[in-house]
Amino acid sequence: MPNFADQLGSNPQAKQLLENQKAIRQMLANPETRKVLQSLQKKNVNRLQAAAQSALQGDTSALTGVLQELSADPQAAKAMERLNQTMNR
Repeated sequence: MPNFADQLGSNPQAKQLLENQKAIRQMLANPETRKVLQSLQKKNVNRLQAAAQSALQGDTSALTGVLQELSADPQAAKAMERLNQTMNR
């Protein structure tokens, strides 16, 4: 069974992002990204990783649940919206 990193690397969108180190650095330097990451860190890390693995295998329900919980936090929801706007520019 492939590990999480192998699965992530085989996803075309994730692979493109991982290969673009400049984009990753910019995204991680973004204050909105930091807010979202801080909110995610409050969640159970194992649950988040399992949800991401399931999403890579085509089942996005667990990841959707985590994101819905995260969006229930007003500060995290604002940060996610700003991050989404930044990423879509």
